[in-house]
Amino acid sequence: MKLKQSIVYLGFLFLMAVISGCVFLRLLEVKRQLNDFNNYFQINDQNEFSLVFLKPVLHTDDILWLAKRPPTSKEVKDQGEVWTYLFEKGYRGQKGEEGNFDIPIIMYFQKDKLTEIRFPERFLKVLSKPMLARMFESMGSAEINKWNRSASSKFEGKDSVEIPKKEQVTIVLGKPFYNKDSKVDSIFTYKYNLKNDVTDSKRKQFNLLIKFTFNQEDERLLKVDGNFSRLKISMDFSVNESDQSKNGESK
Repeated sequence: MKLKQSIVYLGFLFLMAVISGCVFLRLLEVKRQLNDFNNYFQINDQNEFSLVFLKPVLHTDDILWLAKRPPTSKEVKDQGEVWTYLFEKGYRGQKGEEGNFDIPIIMYFQKDKLTEIRFPERFLKVLSKPMLARMFESMGSAEINKWNRSASSKFEGKDSVEIPKKEQVTIVLGKPFYNKDSKVDSIFTYKYNLKNDVTDSKRKQFNLLIKFTFNQEDERLLKVDGNFSRLKISMDFSVNESDQSKNGESK
């Protein structure tokens, strides 16, 4: 009996490895497409902010595998599906700020493939379309670690003005969950809880963490770290060396 159970268990592990391997291959294909951004993606910034997949590869099951949770809501629309993952902003105490800073991520699927992701329009207040394109494109050159499911990339700004600053981040995201200052840098951490079935205690524990590291001197963004379910994503921000040397001369 134990031998049969062991065989079934090993078979299950093998099946899961094959499934996750297929997901990983499709994620690698998305990474390859990002490296050739203009031929595979389009950014809409007219009255909304969305990333359009011109040659979709990710399936609904891939999103469920990555998120480990179903979306907050589903809707059948235009022979496809619309999924909304609503991340509600967390506070350590009382809210203490005006406005809604929750983050809805809306996904559009056609024939079971992800065709578009819509983000909050307020992101466009500090991020231009060309900068967004180059940020997404930089993820195409990200270093991938399959074992801890992490991806790290680097974005180089054309000049120091282009890199977002602390004030701009708070305009989009509001006050941080907590912050920590040192002589060198300032760290803002934001926490979001995925809104889902409140009767499921496990789902209530799911959260999204985003950490921003700023230069203490000029408040310029240095790095963003995100921890989302099965994925850890980080992006370093730097300034073109010629711009840095130019600023140094002006001093």
